Amino acid sequence: MTMIIVGVTGGIGTGKTTVAEMFRRMGAAVIDADEISHRLIYPGRPAWKKIVSTFGKAVLRRDYFIDRKVLAQKVFSDSRQLKKLNGIIHPLVYKAIREKIARIKRPDPSALVILDVPLLLEGGGQKHADKLVVVAVPRDVQLKRACEKFGIGESDALRRIKAQMPLKEKIKIADFVIDNGGSLISTEKQVRAIWKKLVGA
Repeated sequence: MTMIIVGVTGGIGTGKTTVAEMFRRMGAAVIDADEISHRLIYPGRPAWKKIVSTFGKAVLRRDYFIDRKVLAQKVFSDSRQLKKLNGIIHPLVYKAIREKIARIKRPDPSALVILDVPLLLEGGGQKHADKLVVVAVPRDVQLKRACEKFGIGESDALRRIKAQMPLKEKIKIADFVIDNGGSLISTEKQVRAIWKKLVGA
């Protein structure tokens, strides 16, 4: 079997990372784009410097780490600002993803790699994936989970949802769709079925 790269995406609060973790337990190598982007914006790193020069020192906490909540308020209320932020972060994230894929491939050329990327389609990252899995939930569930995850109100959650490509558009181009609106057992059954199709087991 040759290496298969599977992009796992969805929308804010749909449970992409939960699904990626299920694939990890089945034997996949998982690359977490959020984890990469968090490291890229550590104080003093190039992306950190660009963010501070673009959005000002008001986005910094006292310890010089970027206050992600303050930055989110700035970018999710202004699409131009969001585009600027994505322009800083996305190229560096995909460079790191390519490097990680190469490191996985050297010892394991037949690995199944999961790309856990929130903005996979918005950032043009689908070109890095052989297959696309979209994790979907009903809008009311998505809103509730987004509010809980980020500690924000409904209006802020809605702004973030609307800043992303609509779920129904993502579903149209998906190779597989996982309904994550029910129980974890139900989600895991769907993940296992996809796993079997991908690895031919």
